[in-house]
Amino acid sequence: MAAGRLRGISKAALLALIAASACLPLNGIPPARGNPSLPRLDVYAPPLRDGDIVLRRGLDMMSRLVLTQGDAARFSHVGLIVVQQGVPQVLHAMPQEGDRRGGVILEPLAAFMSPSDAAEVAIYRSTGLTDTQRAAVKQAALTQRGLPFDERFELSNTEKVYCTGLVLRAYAAAGLALADARAWIEVPFLPEPVVPPDHLRRYPALPLTLIASSSPYVPWRRVSNQSSASRPAARPLAKQAVNR
Repeated sequence: MAAGRLRGISKAALLALIAASACLPLNGIPPARGNPSLPRLDVYAPPLRDGDIVLRRGLDMMSRLVLTQGDAARFSHVGLIVVQQGVPQVLHAMPQEGDRRGGVILEPLAAFMSPSDAAEVAIYRSTGLTDTQRAAVKQAALTQRGLPFDERFELSNTEKVYCTGLVLRAYAAAGLALADARAWIEVPFLPEPVVPPDHLRRYPALPLTLIASSSPYVPWRRVSNQSSASRPAARPLAKQAVNR
């Protein structure tokens, strides 16, 4: 899912999100507002690495709809850090926003967390990844650059992709299951189960560590101190094509 403007989202997908959001509260999280004092995570965060996961809480109606999906959602959009010539960039999938092109785009972290788009941002890292695995995640992520945004949120559709799907596919290409079975949810009117962006941090199949946050609500902390063996089994991406 992605938190963009409503333009570029199909009527069916929008109706699905609205239908689901009508039954779910925002779990006590204050309404999103622009935050002109967001810290420059591209400056103050530890050195970022390929495959780091960047979560954003957006400001618009689509963000609010996405935040109603899942359990106590805080973030409405997700991307991956890709380091290009020593500079961290964010690769992410977005619907078209006015004159801004949609699909999978690569942009500076500072642009991704612009106060006009973000209420808060957090960066997570799977610290157990090897350099080889990180390189594989990066390569798989970059092969998705330019794909159109998937307004039906179908992980089985390899010709389009939504934001969480991009991240899941990149890790899967490196032989890594990023989310466990609890991450997938059914949304009315959508053809197959989806993974809300926030579920990547809430239900990881890999240990994740919070390495940087602009959140005024959540203190810095280690997100997961469970062993992978204590979590439910990861759900293979291949199942998505079967469970339609």
